[in-house]
Amino acid sequence: MKKRTLIIIAAVFGLFLLNSNASAGYLTSGWKNITEYDGLGTGTTSDWYSSNEDHEVEPGASTGQNWDMEGFYLSDGTGEAAEGSLSMVGGYNFVTGVTTGGQDYPSGDIFIDTDMDTSYWEYVLDLNFDQDNPEADSTYTVYENKDPNDPASTTDPIVINTTWGGPANTSGKAWTYGSGGDVVSYNGSSLENLALNYLTYANDGLIGGGLTGDSNSQFHNKVTVDLAFLGANTGFSAWNTMRCGNDRLFSEGTTSAAVPEPATIFLLGSGLLGLFGYRKKIRKTKN
Repeated sequence: MKKRTLIIIAAVFGLFLLNSNASAGYLTSGWKNITEYDGLGTGTTSDWYSSNEDHEVEPGASTGQNWDMEGFYLSDGTGEAAEGSLSMVGGYNFVTGVTTGGQDYPSGDIFIDTDMDTSYWEYVLDLNFDQDNPEADSTYTVYENKDPNDPASTTDPIVINTTWGGPANTSGKAWTYGSGGDVVSYNGSSLENLALNYLTYANDGLIGGGLTGDSNSQFHNKVTVDLAFLGANTGFSAWNTMRCGNDRLFSEGTTSAAVPEPATIFLLGSGLLGLFGYRKKIRKTKN
């Protein structure tokens, strides 16, 4: 009896510990801010911070425009998105971009690096926004770059469209996917034209809170993609900018380790308890 009680207590404690670790350190809606400050602050004038990517543009840009990049968030699976989902948040509409002073400033794609050398991007997530119905019909495709260390590879290297002009020498940075590379396959499926989760003018509570962006309306735009193809416990960095390089986002994160789900652990624990009870019954029968 004592052994069975100890096993039950241990199983319950294990489940409690697992769930505690899953949520510790994350924002209230299940998103962790993995944005890295790029060191290019605009200053400390009203609402614009020198050491914060949120509500900040690059030196030389006009402050107060309220269409800056906000941050990258990684989901732990406890909120509304699946574990390993990556959200890019901005204070402007990624679908239409921004037109000001007779110039168009469209948003860029998401670049992923897995060896912490951002001179070479292993993956590009080519974002394709549907102008008529972006929240329902937008898609994205995941491309893998040619491995520069594999001379036998027949893959054409990814051609990247880069930024032009912009303040603080931001020209020539990765902006959008051009051509080349291979479409990634994961779990037997081609990661091509996947449904892109896009939310227009979502309030900050839907992406973790704590953002400023447009200080008058607190509106934000969110693009969410799935990084499951990277595999478990994979370190990565993510990058995005707009065509003019007026603002840019860089982040570093790690995909979650492959651990059994709580339901799986519960079933395993139940099975062990059942075996323990069956063994005890056999002993009693023999006696």
